[in-house]
Amino acid sequence: MKWKPAIRKAIRESDYFLALLSSRAATKRGYVQKEMKEALEVRDEFPEDRAFLIPVRLEDCQPPDALNDTHYADLFPNWRRGFQKVLQVINSVPETDGRIQSQVTKGYEYRCGIVDFDNGLTNLPQICQRLNSIQRFFHFNHPSISLKHRAIKRFEGTENLFIDALPKTLYQQKTEYLNVDSVACLTKYLLAFEDKGAFWNYLTVPSTVDDTFLFISTNQLYEAAKQAGRTFEKGIVYNILSQLIVYFAANLGFHKEIRGCILDFCNDRFVMVEGLKAMRLCPKCSARLKNSELKTAVQAILADEMRI
Repeated sequence: MKWKPAIRKAIRESDYFLALLSSRAATKRGYVQKEMKEALEVRDEFPEDRAFLIPVRLEDCQPPDALNDTHYADLFPNWRRGFQKVLQVINSVPETDGRIQSQVTKGYEYRCGIVDFDNGLTNLPQICQRLNSIQRFFHFNHPSISLKHRAIKRFEGTENLFIDALPKTLYQQKTEYLNVDSVACLTKYLLAFEDKGAFWNYLTVPSTVDDTFLFISTNQLYEAAKQAGRTFEKGIVYNILSQLIVYFAANLGFHKEIRGCILDFCNDRFVMVEGLKAMRLCPKCSARLKNSELKTAVQAILADEMRI
């Protein structure tokens, strides 16, 4: 599994998060700060009088502003005294206490939200329910995200959802879904983005702002699914699953060689027809998918007819 989502999952499932602070770490940019942000979001799940995030200073340094309202322990100049303070905080919580369980779904490895921007998919709850019933690796839900935007831009006569023009408030809403590891955002528009120049008419694009947001176009998906003898719902699941495999599994990505595989790179919707017909991982991709639980879930989803 890729380490970024695995670390996020570990933070959310922990009873405590000890933030070890030094002069360098407190000012360092990069993934240290991202982990801290994740821990701060998880902290909001707990009652105010329940400790989760425990800052621990390794030396005399200024904690980040986000921790100004949090008591911290010092491991200097007396390491033993500081360590005892940490233990005192942890031991003060009754064993029966713990995470607010109403938002935690047990038995699944990773949680995935499916958001419908503009397709009007009334059977999305049934799709999620079906997916959850046939495997136990992913738990799917369908959060409602409020999105008011003017991010539609025309490229060579074709309307695209221009990802970079979406408001930052879209990503801020993720704090409402603290247990979600990824969000599949469905739209009827083709997708455009900026990367040292404009690219457009894409079918799937991860966000450069927050890579847990995976944008998926359903443009011409109904026609391609029909040509492959599959339901539209199966086509949606096909697209979501291919993105989840690439996002979660290490050393796997889309390949330009068309093998009738779910990871065929498709610059045209109807290139996907062969993969939709086969509904499989090709032997090469299957051999590289090392996580047995993930592989079992992928195979179960691909095998299901998904007739909702």
